Amino acid sequence: MRNGGTSIASTATTVNGPTKKSYRSLITIFTTASCAFLLGRQTKTLELYTTYAIPDEDIGISSFVAANPTSTDITTASSMSFNGYQHRLDGEDEADYIIRKSYLNSYAHLLPCDDSTTERNCLLKTQQYFNPATEQERKSLPSVPWWFQTLLRDVVRNGAYGFWHHFATTDPPIHFCSIEKVGTTEWRKVFCDLNEDECPNNGEKYPPHCFSGLVGRKCAFKTSKPLPKDAPLAVFLRDPLERLLSAFLDKCSKPVIRRNERHCEPNEVFNPDPKVDTKALPLITNIEQSGKQLFAAYLDTMPLKWNVHFVPQALMCDLYRTIHTKYAFIGDMGKEFMIDLERMANQFGGRLPTQLDKSFGYVEGVKAKRFNNTGKLNGHATHAPEKVAEYYTAATVRKGLEYLSIDYVTLGLQVPEWARQMLKEETV
Repeated sequence: MRNGGTSIASTATTVNGPTKKSYRSLITIFTTASCAFLLGRQTKTLELYTTYAIPDEDIGISSFVAANPTSTDITTASSMSFNGYQHRLDGEDEADYIIRKSYLNSYAHLLPCDDSTTERNCLLKTQQYFNPATEQERKSLPSVPWWFQTLLRDVVRNGAYGFWHHFATTDPPIHFCSIEKVGTTEWRKVFCDLNEDECPNNGEKYPPHCFSGLVGRKCAFKTSKPLPKDAPLAVFLRDPLERLLSAFLDKCSKPVIRRNERHCEPNEVFNPDPKVDTKALPLITNIEQSGKQLFAAYLDTMPLKWNVHFVPQALMCDLYRTIHTKYAFIGDMGKEFMIDLERMANQFGGRLPTQLDKSFGYVEGVKAKRFNNTGKLNGHATHAPEKVAEYYTAATVRKGLEYLSIDYVTLGLQVPEWARQMLKEETV
């Protein structure tokens, strides 16, 4: 997220460092090249496919598009970029190669949408494209990984586009994108406290926008009051591999949680119904006691049914389409979490600093140079950063990078050094 002491959160359009620059170039290449797969099914112009175009001296596709703005020979552009990324580049390590190749083979095929198309409907467009009515149309489709197909199937129905991802308040006026396993419990407390006057605890019937849940009382994490049209958008992101492990620890590591919450899906594998009479041993017999083995088994089978807690961050709140153009604040739930909380408090003001400090204790955290990324009293925290060596292997790092490549490409996130090192050590 940070490179050379500079945060991408300081601007909604600037990405720093050579690695991020090449990732952003990928967005240009692959969204443009997607046109080749749409011929005969779409009549959009090239402009829609170059939303994220950033010139890059190492990439030929941007020059091709610039020189041929009305060209219909999109197949030429497609082959230029797709063939060029089938091989490892000089000086490129394994982590970056996995991300680029995975993005090429999967998320690069997400179809573009105009601003009027809602986030869920935009994904439905791609889902329907990859599931045509006739066998002839199916044969003409590009080949994509099976896990990408199941993600397209599940993400439109598993809660990834639920209203609970959208928080808002009027003091200060701000919209906030809340993402599972990125401090959701604490962020809900923050916005519920900011909107506490909307859900008075006086025994009367609560307004319909007041919900019970994680904060132990009826509250409104999204205000019902009107906000200015130019109210800014904000979001905190988290390292995708760390978030993936955090979700596993929270939803899968304990049998009682698997049984009660049923978020460790597919439940047929990780939480079979005891009422079903079968003589077969549970599918996770003999691996459940090993954290590494259970985590590996989960990553192998997880895409059979994508749970919302494991869906890439980029698909939440339409971030892959909007983060670099519409978000006024992008924070990092990493080692500089406290610093970013302070920056957010200073940027928006109002009652936000008080509530942020109440939930996260950022004032003292900044003074003490504290690196934790949890709330003051968050018993829900999984402390995933300290457990990566206990659960990850080189194989599961590869799997995580493959599934979550869209987060690294479109959100400008950096692969953590421990993951790069784990891959290098296995190679040696």
